Amino acid sequence: MWVCGHSERVAITFALVHTAAGMPIRITKNIRISADCHSWVKIVSMVTGRVIVLRDTNRFHHFKGGACTCKDYW
Repeated sequence: MWVCGHSERVAITFALVHTAAGMPIRITKNIRISADCHSWVKIVSMVTGRVIVLRDTNRFHHFKGGACTCKDYW
C-alpha cells in the first residue's frame, strides 16, 4: 500500500478528504521527510492545486504547483 510507513502521506490524504478545497494543508513531522515522500507531495500539490506546508526536523517545505521552496535540497 502506498501510504504504509509514511505518516505524512496519511496526514495529507486525510486533510484532502476532510478540508475544503483551496485551503492550505499544514503538516508537522518530528523526523526528516524522505526523498520519495518529497516527490509525492510535489505531485499532490500540482494535481490538487493545494498549498502544502510540511515542517520536518530541518526546515519548512512549502509545496505549491508541484514545486518546493527548498528547491529539492534538504
